[in-house]
Amino acid sequence: MKTPSLFAALLCAATLAFSSCQDGMQQGTETAEATLVWSGEYMVDGCGFEVVINDKRFKPENEDEIDASLKVEGSTPVLVEFVRLGEQIDRRCGLATESRAMDGIRIVSVKKK
Repeated sequence: MKTPSLFAALLCAATLAFSSCQDGMQQGTETAEATLVWSGEYMVDGCGFEVVINDKRFKPENEDEIDASLKVEGSTPVLVEFVRLGEQIDRRCGLATESRAMDGIRIVSVKKK
């Protein structure tokens, strides 16, 4: 009688493990050629980093993890690995009162081209 219960428990565990893998695949990373734009530190009225991919602007939620060597005025061509967050990030900066909402991403890696 214990064998069917054990089999059922193992089957449930395998199903749960497989469904979590499915969720992980949907949240997978993407890699793209992009332009990294640095507009200055927030504390001195800058707006931090934004990433432009195919003319679409994205705001990294973890921009503080981008290497300081990429904090150069203007734009830098990069290869970026990222995860789409599925939500907008709106960081007001400087004296701006209008929304700067952009689709949010989480940076996995950034390499200068």
